[in-house]
Amino acid sequence: MLPLPALLLGDGRFPGGGHAASGGLEAAVADGSVQVPTFSSFHAFLAGRLSTTGAIDAWLAAAACGGADEWELDAEADARCPSPAQRAVSRRLGRGLRRAAGRSFPAVLGGPGEHHPVVVGVVARAAGLEPGDAARLAVHNVLAGAASAAVRLLPIDAADAMAVAMRLSCLGSRVADAGVEAAARPLSEGPAWSAPLLELRAEEHARWEVRLFGS
Repeated sequence: MLPLPALLLGDGRFPGGGHAASGGLEAAVADGSVQVPTFSSFHAFLAGRLSTTGAIDAWLAAAACGGADEWELDAEADARCPSPAQRAVSRRLGRGLRRAAGRSFPAVLGGPGEHHPVVVGVVARAAGLEPGDAARLAVHNVLAGAASAAVRLLPIDAADAMAVAMRLSCLGSRVADAGVEAAARPLSEGPAWSAPLLELRAEEHARWEVRLFGS
């Protein structure tokens, strides 16, 4: 069972700014890759995110929670994200999370790390959590964030959106566990999964004049 600080940090009402990001879902809905009435395409989208960028997020969060250097982790995050738009969003979300969490944990203020999963790990450490908790928080952000965004982007009931996320919880647990294992190795050996379509969509989405989400 997750400790109470992890539940509070993972709550959608925590003002870290994640509500303004769809994690690529808005662009996927726009090009027809994710659609209803069936939920198979939404399931496939989320599974793909978990297995690629989600795996990197879990590793970065676990490593940061374990005390790895924030500068180095930010550099590793940059190296694994070819999309300038995605890098910018990750850093913006990380700065927002650090500001919000700093009200509860002043020690996190002024730290050098900016990428969102890195800051997730830093905040988790300040809250007395373990690397495994930080990795699960990163995975939770992927699943719950997409479920929340889906309700605003698709003709889908919130319960149905969350049901898709729940069906992926076992995969999410495996991704989090793998992130913790990777965090025990040198940073240069961390996962480097690629999601080219997600990256291409992110660049296109950044050029939209009107959009609902920041990513």
